[in-house]
Amino acid sequence: MFNQVDSLEVKDKILKEAQTLFIKNGFKGTSVRDIAKASGTNVAMVNYYFQSKYNLFEIIFEDALDVLIKRVFETITSDRPIFELIEIWIHTYYEILFEYPQIAAFILNEVSLNPQGLTQRIKKRNPYSAFSTIAARIEEEAKKGVIRETPAADFLLNILSLCMFPFMFGNLAMTLMEIPRNIYDELIANHEKYVIEFTINALKPCK
Repeated sequence: MFNQVDSLEVKDKILKEAQTLFIKNGFKGTSVRDIAKASGTNVAMVNYYFQSKYNLFEIIFEDALDVLIKRVFETITSDRPIFELIEIWIHTYYEILFEYPQIAAFILNEVSLNPQGLTQRIKKRNPYSAFSTIAARIEEEAKKGVIRETPAADFLLNILSLCMFPFMFGNLAMTLMEIPRNIYDELIANHEKYVIEFTINALKPCK
């Protein structure tokens, strides 16, 4: 029988190996049996600690979402120069999504199947405060002539779509382009630079 320390070690091992497998093979491509084998446990133990593969993935997703939102909110509420802020903001999305590529796929799935649940996940992290701060900053920088007049909601949607889309549809893109994961990852890493340049240039005032 496991004691408390052993139980925590087993749970941590299962979580760590599950995250590795989800990143490598995706949610659908990973079975509870795969997780059990990688973690040196068995299916019954995985189900005992986490009840289901979906619950296990939700825990990993929640942790990743916390990291992503915390990093993004810290950036967009900072007093950095606006173009530096935007560059770090976009880089943060790419950095976290490379580490947790299943975030994008999970969000897409939740938007289709459980939009109310996804909304509640995000709302409990109080996004309004951070986004109202960046909206005020955009208005301020536009008044100073640093950037062109830009609706904050449109700008935020542009950032989200440009950063999330390559990860949400990575598998489709690799299939259509007939390229392996490592080549696609390299392409996305270079694409980050384009997104930063494109976004900043779109904000610069017309000469």
